[in-house]
Amino acid sequence: SESASSDVRNNLNDLTPLQKSVCERAFHIFKGNVAEISNVLGADPSVVARHIQEKNIHIKPFLYLSEDYQKRKIRNPSYSMKHYNSSWLKRVEKATINHHCLFYPCDHDGLCGDHNCSCITNAWFCTKACIWGAKSRNYFRGCACKGGQCRTRSCPCFASMRECDPDLCRSCGTCSDPPHALAVLQLCRNDSISMRRYVHLLVGESTVHGAGWGLYTKNALAKGDYVSEYVGEVISQEEAERRGRIYDKVNRSYLFNLTADYVVDATRKGNKTRFINHSAKPNCCARLMLVNGTMRIGIFAIEDIESQSELFFDYRYSESSSDNELVEKQVMTVDWMKDPKMAHKVSKKNG
Repeated sequence: SESASSDVRNNLNDLTPLQKSVCERAFHIFKGNVAEISNVLGADPSVVARHIQEKNIHIKPFLYLSEDYQKRKIRNPSYSMKHYNSSWLKRVEKATINHHCLFYPCDHDGLCGDHNCSCITNAWFCTKACIWGAKSRNYFRGCACKGGQCRTRSCPCFASMRECDPDLCRSCGTCSDPPHALAVLQLCRNDSISMRRYVHLLVGESTVHGAGWGLYTKNALAKGDYVSEYVGEVISQEEAERRGRIYDKVNRSYLFNLTADYVVDATRKGNKTRFINHSAKPNCCARLMLVNGTMRIGIFAIEDIESQSELFFDYRYSESSSDNELVEKQVMTVDWMKDPKMAHKVSKKNG
């Protein structure tokens, strides 16, 4: 009991790692007011004051630029891809779903490097939620697209499998149009998942014999249009393998790999996208996108699609993830894909 009470006293006399990481920013926000800082952190003012003194936290002086300097148009090199560490950039470009763990903002002492930054280790860019933010050389700085719609690899956000962020992207106009509706006025079309710009979808009997239900689009779609988000219950890979053996017995699976650690299961907690059927010649594709620090699955049209048409995408049952798509359905063999007559029979595999 004495050791337990001493531990409690030590905890009360020191800030937690989270409180320490927030303390410096709170110091600048409240301009050094210890009472306000301690109130926000939920810590004793004397402990906060001691931490500020030990870390020598102080308000940085403002830099007043001369009139001539302000008038000069100087290109900021930090927004160029040349700014990034080349080895870190290659690690991100070559990463596949098997290398990506779930994203957690890094929190460490010292600037980001190979030895201390979890973002660099797991092939992620640092974000505004990370401890060093824009100070990190691994910080993702958004795009500067002006004429396009941020739908090609010339857009750094699209090339990095990320949605445009209005806090980072300076000229594409992302998130300018209202949510829950198609973008009309803004140039950027790379914000559909976060702004919920899904189209009207219909569920009906599939045109594929023996496939059961299928998913249809009510209105015509153009190539590159966002369809909807594949959602469901987020479970571990171990739980997905256990459920997969059960689903295989009834020839029905809604498992979708999200990261190296987690899988989306739309069996009980999904939306209409769970009814999209497989095709070797699909008219849609699934794309993993990082949206505000969260990995999400978007369905996009890969060709012009007429209204009232059924939607398909390739489940990739017989191949692994490739070419930076970062997308791979849970690997299993579905009998109706080989022979439609087998659709209503129970699979004998993995029994």
